[in-house]
Amino acid sequence: MTLFRRGVVTLFLAVPMLALALVLALMPLPASAQAEPAGMLPSTVVIADRFPTDPDKITSSYTVVPQEEMQRRQLRTAGEVLKTVPGVSVQQSGGPGTQTSVFVRGSNSNHVLVLIDGITANDPSTPNGAPDFAHFLTENLDRIEIVRGPMSTMYGSQAIGGVINLVTKAGKGPMNGQAFTELGTRMWSNNGAYVRGSEGRFNYNLTFAGTFTPNDTPVPARFTPNGGFIDNDPYRNITLAARFGFEINDNTQFNWFGRFIDTKINYDQVGSEDPNANGYTQQFYTRGEIEGSYFNGRWKPVIGVNYSTVARHDLDYPSPQNLTPFTTDAWFNGRRLQVDFKNLVSITEQVEVIAGLDFDRQWAYSSTVGTFNPSTQAWGTMAQTGLYGQLRLNPFEGFNLNVGGRVDMNDTFGSVGTWRAGASYLWAPTDTKVKASYGTAFKAPSLFELYAPGQFCGGNRNIQPEYSTGYEVGVEQGIFDRKVKAGITYFFNTYWNLIQCPPPFTALQNVLHAQSEGFEMFVQISPVKWFDLYFDYTQTIARNVDGNVPLVRRPQDVFNIRAEVRPWENTLFGVGVLQVNSRYDINATTGALIQPSPYTLLRFTAQYDVIPAVQLFARAENALNRVYEEPEGFQAPYFQAFFGVKARF
Repeated sequence: MTLFRRGVVTLFLAVPMLALALVLALMPLPASAQAEPAGMLPSTVVIADRFPTDPDKITSSYTVVPQEEMQRRQLRTAGEVLKTVPGVSVQQSGGPGTQTSVFVRGSNSNHVLVLIDGITANDPSTPNGAPDFAHFLTENLDRIEIVRGPMSTMYGSQAIGGVINLVTKAGKGPMNGQAFTELGTRMWSNNGAYVRGSEGRFNYNLTFAGTFTPNDTPVPARFTPNGGFIDNDPYRNITLAARFGFEINDNTQFNWFGRFIDTKINYDQVGSEDPNANGYTQQFYTRGEIEGSYFNGRWKPVIGVNYSTVARHDLDYPSPQNLTPFTTDAWFNGRRLQVDFKNLVSITEQVEVIAGLDFDRQWAYSSTVGTFNPSTQAWGTMAQTGLYGQLRLNPFEGFNLNVGGRVDMNDTFGSVGTWRAGASYLWAPTDTKVKASYGTAFKAPSLFELYAPGQFCGGNRNIQPEYSTGYEVGVEQGIFDRKVKAGITYFFNTYWNLIQCPPPFTALQNVLHAQSEGFEMFVQISPVKWFDLYFDYTQTIARNVDGNVPLVRRPQDVFNIRAEVRPWENTLFGVGVLQVNSRYDINATTGALIQPSPYTLLRFTAQYDVIPAVQLFARAENALNRVYEEPEGFQAPYFQAFFGVKARF
């Protein structure tokens, strides 16, 4: 069956849900249920155009997960949030704290630009520059925004598959706060607290979050003989975050953001226990910015300075289970300094211009000692300056057109130009929105890919950027005053110049071409205030064009269903089902291409407000206790139940 036909068939999955919505819409509302529907649209979206924008005017595909939803669903990490976002695949190598990669619409994991309060979180010291989502906790985030598709025109390098932005909530009103603690049946504990508010022209937000878990071994049982050695792999995460704001005058605001993450984890090798392997990380992100609104809001400039540093230390000494570890002591440090100046100019109500300048300087350092190799050190740096502009037109009611271009000037490989055009039209009488966009994008080589030492797959200073083009076409339909909303989007992307290590495996080169295409579909039903139902389906076909083989770790079919019921004003129950079907991976033993078995994850959540200031909550993860590996060779967590309490003031 062709991709198009399978996508059309998928549309019919929405019919039973629409019928259910009609029935529920006629049901009486319990007098005690006063909560607002969970599926309300955000008032503005920032990530698509770098400035707050009316969702109806967005020409790209996006998802916004607000803090309220993360709290209701009891999602503790950014990886957990992204698992149920259309078009996104999350691969975690075991339990909490293990390497977590994110693939968007079939692109590579290093084709996603990740921001924390506008600060680039991609680590310059990792081999391919991909971010690790293992350590990003959600406590007191205002929202997580995800935009899918090529976005280099607005963001520069790495925004091939999309952009993900984690935003810290601003303080507002009298001092208020919250603290929570929870404990799982496998002794996994999560804790967090915040204090925020405002006083006069000053606002503040201080956050603490922590996680500790003994962690079951990620080594699948099939690799361990009866009576063989099995160890636990504890994980600890301490996160401190702050956001301060000060109104300099009625038109000018200063904001400062800071986030510190300290972690430690014991880890194992693929298919074998390694009790002496430990990984330590310390991450620090900070940003200061001044934003203004002048000439009656017609000119809104923002100037900001970012600095980030990520330090990693890996230790692995010989043990009976691993007599000769490949690397015994390794230090890595990636740093980044960024300056940005962006402007939103409203020429008329129908014509707006977004223009700006970005500067990005990154450094990476590594020092490794191994059993079979002497001490090796490497260092590299790279700078890039980008100029961009976008024209936003609203020539008549409901129609929006965006056209933009960008030039990035890199001190290593020269200049790269990208562009994007998108249009959307909202027909208000029927609440029908159609959208389409086309764009180009690129990813600069990582510092490792440029400067890594060694005779085996070493760096190549002549390597060039990776490139992509992509387009999408979609339609969204609202029914019954948006109590029911459905949509489907088709996307197609082409990637070339991808960096690989071909035979004779001596140096990295630009050799690979790939394509991805698919459908993203959703149905959202909020017929009454006490019930919400959400369904989405993503189909992704991603292939290596040169070898005519599928790309691994990109599930072809993913279903996500969740529902929430509020039978009483102070009570909430939730259920979620994630079904992952056909996908490809690399056999952990033979290296052959395989198709792992499908798996289904079932989770339940419940919360009860004892009094307005005190809440009891519980949840069950992997309630069916499915045994699966995602990715191949790493055992995913088993069933676990959590129980906790939350207090507010």
